[in-house]
Amino acid sequence: MKKLIYLFLALIIVACSSDIKKSNESWLFVHTADNAQVTNTTIVMPMTNNIFAFTDRPYRRHLYMDGEQYASLWSNDETNSFKIDPPNAVLTWMDGDEINEVEVVITDANFDGDNIIYTINKTSGIIKDNIENVSLFVDLGGLAFAN
Repeated sequence: MKKLIYLFLALIIVACSSDIKKSNESWLFVHTADNAQVTNTTIVMPMTNNIFAFTDRPYRRHLYMDGEQYASLWSNDETNSFKIDPPNAVLTWMDGDEINEVEVVITDANFDGDNIIYTINKTSGIIKDNIENVSLFVDLGGLAFAN
C-alpha cells in the first residue's frame, strides 16, 4: 500500500512539474550618450556607442546592437514590433550634480546614420533643450526578441 501511495505522489509531482513553463527572456536596452536634444515630441541621441542589451536571470545574456538593428525593433511588422506595444523607457540625465529622470513612452525610433531619433508621446518633466550625460533604458516588454 505504501508503494502505491509513493507511486501516486511521484506521478502527481511529475505531472505538476511538467506544467511549469519556463519564462521568456526579458531584455532591457541601454542607450547612452554625452548629450541629447529634446523637443516636445522627440529625443535625438547620437550613436557614439552601440546599444547594450541584457537579460534578467536565469538567462544572463547580453549583446551589442548598432543603430540600424536597434531602430528595426520599431519596424512596421504587424506581429512583432515596438509599434504594436510601445515600450516603457526611463530617460536619465545630469543637470550639474543633480540626476534627473522621467518615464517616457517611445512610439517610434529611426536611425539617420549618426543619431537615433525617438518619437515620444509623454514629455512631462523633460527639459526641452540640450541635456547632458544621457541614458535611456528601454524595457522590451512582451516583444519576442531573437538575436
